[in-house]
Amino acid sequence: MNKEEFLKQLKDLVAFKTLPGDIGENAKALDYVESLLVGGLNVERIKNGKAEVLIASTNKSEKPKYCYMVHMDVVAGRDDQFEMKIEGDKAIGRGTCDMKFSVPLGVALINEAKVKNVDFCLMITTDEEVGGFEGAKIIADRGFSPEVFIVPDGGENLNFVDKAKGVCQLKLIAKGIPAHASRPWLGKNAIDSLVLIGDELLKIYGKNNLKESWMTTMNFGTISGGVSTNQVCPSAEMKIDFRYPESDSIENITNVVEKIVKDLGVEVEVSKLSTGLPTFTDVRNEEVKRYLKVMEGVFGREIKIQQTYGASDARHFVLLKSPVLMHKPLGGEIHSDDEWVDIDSCMKFYEGLREYLGL
Repeated sequence: MNKEEFLKQLKDLVAFKTLPGDIGENAKALDYVESLLVGGLNVERIKNGKAEVLIASTNKSEKPKYCYMVHMDVVAGRDDQFEMKIEGDKAIGRGTCDMKFSVPLGVALINEAKVKNVDFCLMITTDEEVGGFEGAKIIADRGFSPEVFIVPDGGENLNFVDKAKGVCQLKLIAKGIPAHASRPWLGKNAIDSLVLIGDELLKIYGKNNLKESWMTTMNFGTISGGVSTNQVCPSAEMKIDFRYPESDSIENITNVVEKIVKDLGVEVEVSKLSTGLPTFTDVRNEEVKRYLKVMEGVFGREIKIQQTYGASDARHFVLLKSPVLMHKPLGGEIHSDDEWVDIDSCMKFYEGLREYLGL
């Protein structure tokens, strides 16, 4: 694949408004990808709920040697953000960096892998931005187990990601008794319960939010409740997002919250929303060492090791213990108005992958 082909395909892909849950638009984008694939590949389209996954492989197997896993879905943006622009060596537009740049590269790699008879698989999901529970998780649950994952969905400034935090999102629903605001003693304010719980949680996790660290952090995402200012609130809801390292767990975080509820004696129901396990890749693994050596040669610089605080579809395959090669070209301002990816860096990344895969 040359630069012109890459930019043409990336521009076409950016034009698709592939928001999570938009079944039709994501299907059109996957149709486009399928039209770029050479003949003789095993192509499977799995539809589940509001997600669809495309899996193209050189050999029909649930245990390929290499799986290049990327996602097609993006966050929402203005109409003009779906029209890719070139400024210098930057391709600017929604999804250029997160992570449509990876799709043309994946297509080129699998087309070459078919010719060279390399055991390689391209997986494209469409619901990563909302957790991947109807896409990647379904594929993991059916027993799909590659030996090595290549996931170019993390890493800043060409850093290689060796571990990523897990996610635990909880929903708290508080019940109260309505009354007139002038006579609060006649009712029970549901918001009060959430405020009390929030205060206790801040005592535990608040300090972790103040600076970058590999500790469990907590974010009060939404708090809602009440109908009128002059009414004692009868019901309220709070959603909390915890990001935790491998030393913590979903079970522990949930137990902490439930214990606070019990100790306070408040009427609050706790339930799980999106959850995901932390990922870890041993940089002493031979595949990882070989990959890093190749990429350092291609980019002419040391590839540093760094953890990341976000999550990816790799979370659903963590129990396999397969190494996850999480590394990507230069880019930035993901999810912002000026999202971009470096074009030359993408081409070097592609050449590095070709060398690593033996293409």
